[in-house]
Amino acid sequence: MFKQRLLVFTVGAAFMAASAVAGAVDRAQMGGEQLFSFHACTNCHGAEGKNPVSRLVPKIGGMDAAEIHDKAMKILRGETDSEEAKLMKSAVAYSQACDAPPSAAEIEKIAAWLSTL
Repeated sequence: MFKQRLLVFTVGAAFMAASAVAGAVDRAQMGGEQLFSFHACTNCHGAEGKNPVSRLVPKIGGMDAAEIHDKAMKILRGETDSEEAKLMKSAVAYSQACDAPPSAAEIEKIAAWLSTL
């Protein structure tokens, strides 16, 4: 009986460990479009950054990449306190889908992709 329980426990632990590894996301390998989705940017900016859910959320699809990057970085660093900045800061900080705010490199990839739309 003990051996059966030990076997069940061991198999269960191995399955859980394998699931955790399989569920790990390699964000460094993602492109801008994938990162836009991963960080749940679509929830506020809409598909391709062109259909915002509020007047406080800008349309960013098709904008200049440097402008998108600069504005996003200023917001995430807390260098601006506009209403749209407060909205984005809270969306990133409290989003269930966003396990960590996007890095500068990720924002650069997202901005580059958005600028092509």
